[in-house]
Amino acid sequence: MVVVKLKPFNEILKTLNGYRKVTLMGCELGSGRCMQGGLKEAKEVAQFLENNGKEIVEVLTLGGTCIVERVRKLKFKNTDIIVSLACGAGTQVLSEETEIPVVTGVSTLFIGSDSHREVFKEYCIACGDCIISTTGSICPVARCPKSLKYGPCGGAIGGMCEVNNDVECIWFTIERKLKKINKELHLFKDIEFTDFSISNHPRRFENEI
Repeated sequence: MVVVKLKPFNEILKTLNGYRKVTLMGCELGSGRCMQGGLKEAKEVAQFLENNGKEIVEVLTLGGTCIVERVRKLKFKNTDIIVSLACGAGTQVLSEETEIPVVTGVSTLFIGSDSHREVFKEYCIACGDCIISTTGSICPVARCPKSLKYGPCGGAIGGMCEVNNDVECIWFTIERKLKKINKELHLFKDIEFTDFSISNHPRRFENEI
């Protein structure tokens, strides 16, 4: 899931200088699941803005602001600006599909796991060239601070990452997992060299229908 973090309310307020009528737009997928941008948080932001002189036109939420067809069905009332609590993708879709100015109220952090809606861990950076079938379904690109794809850096001490001593070197984790499932990894044979053309930005993918 896409993990986001709600911006400080005062920071959101600053982006609204020159605008009076404000619509809040939450998202019930990533943002809502993180409890950082669903309907509840949208209402809290709206209350803060109202207390600071803004006129709240409406507070909306959508099950997937990144889904173009859903956004196109939205009919906004007379508003000067929209504060989106959706992830970066959802906010940009919203901006593309309306002539109304859109600002974000969250920072998009990463693609990660969700544990009881309390702990969120980064597991994927959407590099476009997934290798986890060869690394025990553990991604070293996302989970190594140096994104080392072909083995450890050699700086680990006692199996702990040299950049972040609080976590195990992900290559130690990968090695242990591969032993557990009786699988061998031949680094430069099983993992091809990175094709950076795949991760050129902005990217586009089309289904063949």
